[in-house]
Amino acid sequence: MDEKERHLLIFSANWCGPCRMMKSTVWNNPNVKDKLKDFDSVNFVDIDKPESRKLTSIYRVSAVPTIYIVDEDGVPLKAGNTMDVSRTINFLS
Repeated sequence: MDEKERHLLIFSANWCGPCRMMKSTVWNNPNVKDKLKDFDSVNFVDIDKPESRKLTSIYRVSAVPTIYIVDEDGVPLKAGNTMDVSRTINFLS
């Protein structure tokens, strides 16, 4: 059986305190970076950019950060929000 694709969508905003915390402490953590290698793509989506509005609407993002693991068709497999390093590693596994 073939392994299905997994993509990571991270919806955030520059003005969002928890998003900035995750950017500086979580996404830069070496153990988290190692887990990110398991994904076919990792996409940081700034909800304030006009080009992100359609994707933000499709995934009904109403708060940030919102983090989705989606399959190759974009169907959400798992959803999360603000997490520390340990919870993020568990979420990504």
